[in-house]
Amino acid sequence: MTVDTQFLNTKEVAEILGVHQKTVHNWLRTGKLAGTKISYRAWRIPRSALEEFVVSNSNVRPNALGKDTKNDGDSNPDSKIDAIPEAGMKHYIRDIMGEDGNERQTNNE
Repeated sequence: MTVDTQFLNTKEVAEILGVHQKTVHNWLRTGKLAGTKISYRAWRIPRSALEEFVVSNSNVRPNALGKDTKNDGDSNPDSKIDAIPEAGMKHYIRDIMGEDGNERQTNNE
């Protein structure tokens, strides 16, 4: 660990992300967000772990749209949507709906 590593508490992370502090605690307990438990209720989250969490949970990946993301009039702004892989969108929708990707629909005829 380097000396310049900045640690945040759950309240600071909640304020940065605009969520409730309990949500941050849930992410930490489930392992979605990396952190270190320093006492019964206190956690410390490295800023690098927070940045990684934001990137990994973003619906647009870095550089997914190419090197130049400026709209200079020649490109179609709707083409940015095409840069997001369809398979990723399916997983995103399944996560939102709470469905398991391994479940199969059964037809009761």
